Amino acid sequence: MNPERIKASCIAYYNQMHEQYLEDYRDELSKKPYDKDFLLRFIENIPFKGSVLDIGCGAAAQQARFLLSSGLKVTSIDLSEKCIETAKKNFTGIDFLRMDMTEMDFADESFDGIIAFYSIIHVPDEKLGTLFRRLNKILRINGKIAISVHAGNFYGYHNAGEMAVFYRTYTPEELTGHLSGHGFKIVEINQRKPICDFEFQSERIYLIAEKIKGLPAVEHKKHQVNL
Repeated sequence: MNPERIKASCIAYYNQMHEQYLEDYRDELSKKPYDKDFLLRFIENIPFKGSVLDIGCGAAAQQARFLLSSGLKVTSIDLSEKCIETAKKNFTGIDFLRMDMTEMDFADESFDGIIAFYSIIHVPDEKLGTLFRRLNKILRINGKIAISVHAGNFYGYHNAGEMAVFYRTYTPEELTGHLSGHGFKIVEINQRKPICDFEFQSERIYLIAEKIKGLPAVEHKKHQVNL
């Protein structure tokens, strides 16, 4: 599949859906005790007032806001300019940036933690090596990463109304393999069935991993984070 077409499909979809996503997911965590408990376990492993990157925050930035309310310093990125604009208009205290997760240009070891809730599902195979390498580079040693994805074996375009957006699912073995191969140790991995009527009806994988080693240097631009 063409990575540029995949990227364009995601931008177009979330640009169109940004207001609906804000309405649907603004208070999502109040309906998801499992997700809140998972985030709390992640937060327990982040230093007091530590810095966390939220990858694929969307217009509602619900996970980022939960992290902020727990006393963490949060930077949130999203590929959709409309999602970033909407999040900035509605929420304060978070550094919102429009950025492609596969082209992140943060300085090395900028963050104590990273979360990626249903965002790496939009990354094709051709970009995964680059993504996981960048995740390693921007996370401090012993830093934690929390990831949630849809479980399964789907890889292609989903027609959402008139929009076709690329997404993929993962098996536990695929997800742990990518992380283990890029300097991470798995701390926990669990799987659950959909628990809310408004959720996409798929099983989900929740994983926390720890960076245990760096990778050989690669050249990329640096974006200084204001902490």
